[in-house]
Amino acid sequence: FAAAAKNYLKLIALDEENIVNDIYTGLTKVLVAKESVVPGGWNALLPRLYSDLEEQKDNLVNFERNLAGKDQNERMRTKQFTYDKLKKIHLSLFTYHDVKTNNTEYAWSNLTHAFHYKMAVLPKWTEGMEMQRTKTVESIFHREFWPKGVGSPSLTPIFIIGFVRTGSTLLERVLDAHSRIVGTGEDSVFNGRLDKIRDGIVEASLTQNPTAVHTVVKELAKEVVSGMRTRWKTAMEKEKSKIDVYPKRFVDKMLLNYMNVGFIHMLFPNAMILHVIRNPMDTLFSAYKHDFPPGSLDYTSDFVGLAEMYNCYRDIMNHWDRVLPGRVTHIRYEDMVQDMPRAAKAIIKATGLGWEEDVLNFHKKKQAVNTLSTAQVRKGVYTHHLEAWKRYEKELHPLVKLIGKNIKYEKETSLFRKERMKKMAHNLDEDPFHDEETDEDD
Repeated sequence: FAAAAKNYLKLIALDEENIVNDIYTGLTKVLVAKESVVPGGWNALLPRLYSDLEEQKDNLVNFERNLAGKDQNERMRTKQFTYDKLKKIHLSLFTYHDVKTNNTEYAWSNLTHAFHYKMAVLPKWTEGMEMQRTKTVESIFHREFWPKGVGSPSLTPIFIIGFVRTGSTLLERVLDAHSRIVGTGEDSVFNGRLDKIRDGIVEASLTQNPTAVHTVVKELAKEVVSGMRTRWKTAMEKEKSKIDVYPKRFVDKMLLNYMNVGFIHMLFPNAMILHVIRNPMDTLFSAYKHDFPPGSLDYTSDFVGLAEMYNCYRDIMNHWDRVLPGRVTHIRYEDMVQDMPRAAKAIIKATGLGWEEDVLNFHKKKQAVNTLSTAQVRKGVYTHHLEAWKRYEKELHPLVKLIGKNIKYEKETSLFRKERMKKMAHNLDEDPFHDEETDEDD
């Protein structure tokens, strides 16, 4: 953190024309992680934020005059740059008031301003599109969709799915801490081949050859596993790391693959699919306040878009539980942070591998997964952020209304449920007064 702080401060000093937008984001993250490494703490950043804020506001006021005679493309680029700068300034000020002054009114005001500027340059969210996509997936993957005996028997891939900001990085790092499991980060090998997988299955189905689908699916599955191994070997060679043991499992994390469970199950009917669940409003607030890279998650900064995405996610997960009962292993984030030793042991046991005590030192490993959550994971397990959304309960009330009944997600960690059921069965076996016929009559 100290080296990062030094570099960001140097960049601020060199950036006299205020053209590097990401300086604020980077230094803000350092201040949150370890303020003591920044000389002057927040005061090293605040004067620059406030002066730049006024400068960018003046730019907006004089926008038409300053760009008179410029072509439309240049005008749009300048507008986007200014709005992006204002967004990042306000996000830094939100963080300052959220974690430093604890002034939730000022914090929320800055968050609102930040996302006003973000959404101003994006097309309006198309209501109903995500819902239609979800219904289409549900109509295709019905109970009879999967032919018997299709798929690879391989246990090599471990898939992690779920909504964004649910704690998936923590789960991946726990798995990656095992000597025989490798986490491959956000770039899903399976998802990268999804178009080929989809097209291959469709083409094989149209041949009306009963063995064609079986053959194609096994070949596609083999390619996915081969791709995982190749990526790992390439990374090891790049880092010039010595290979002591070869991994038996590869973690493929692409959260939005909750839409693709049907294809995952078809290729790998025995592979683990781990679904991370977190308190719905903690999930949504965490997603809302984060500025994701441009792309499919742009509309998490809009209550209407975020609510539709979340409600559709819940619908599709309920669908998989109905048509593939027991196939998806649910893991509650709260269970991981409140009892990590128990959760970690249950997770590793479910992979079919032996327990290693060093798994509990996952936060000390150098191979940090490059996501927004990485800095948090490096700190280890902490619980103070549970139900953090309640600090902004009034401001988040419209979002609460939009998700309706989905305000609750009471699904139990599957692995803990199995433990409990085993214990109950064991206790019944040892009970000398237990009478199965009497229980049945009751």
